[in-house]
Amino acid sequence: MSELFFYIPKNEIRDDIIEKLDFLNSTNIFNTIFVVDYYKGPIEFKTGRDNTRLLLKENDLDKNIFGLLEKKSEVPLHELNYVLDKYFELAECLFYITNWMDSNIAKTLRTDGTVTGIFYMQSITYKKHFEILVKNFYPTKDIIPKGNFNALQLIETYFPDIASQYNKHTEHTAPTPTTSCGVQEEMQPPLNKTKKQPLITEIDAEKILLEQVFNVDFKKLN
Repeated sequence: MSELFFYIPKNEIRDDIIEKLDFLNSTNIFNTIFVVDYYKGPIEFKTGRDNTRLLLKENDLDKNIFGLLEKKSEVPLHELNYVLDKYFELAECLFYITNWMDSNIAKTLRTDGTVTGIFYMQSITYKKHFEILVKNFYPTKDIIPKGNFNALQLIETYFPDIASQYNKHTEHTAPTPTTSCGVQEEMQPPLNKTKKQPLITEIDAEKILLEQVFNVDFKKLN
């Protein structure tokens, strides 16, 4: 997860969580841009920093896809599925978080065009990577892992072409209902459409962000 740009918005973290975590209490890290530097680890972002490694991020992620494709012929299916599901969770998390940060940075921080451009490029890179992962390893929606961010709804929202292919596959494979000869099947009342739930609540999002990025163990805090 090197060369990841991120910030922690103060208004998105509940006070009770801040009180439980020493590093949030003692360090002024809110509303500040950080980057997981390739060589130095997490550091505060400074204007004028060389960000050329961000341009190489897409190539690095493509190498991960090629590595997974090679594994398909080298390891048993159950081992491949285990690795795939773990990687899916990571890719889903990075896509969701980078997309959220890009969408909310303007109303959270005072930034210039360079910074907003960085977060936009980062978001597009992880979005494309998640799309490639789904297209190459998850041809039908019934094998999509649940993930932490309602993966199927993410796909329906951000990748309508994939969702459309899933729906066509479902329609093609669905059995055709039959009726007995000479007996008209009673018409069933139309089902009420279920109201779509939010992709994820803000509370869940902030918890997952802290767990995935900062390795916070909430079980020890409760």
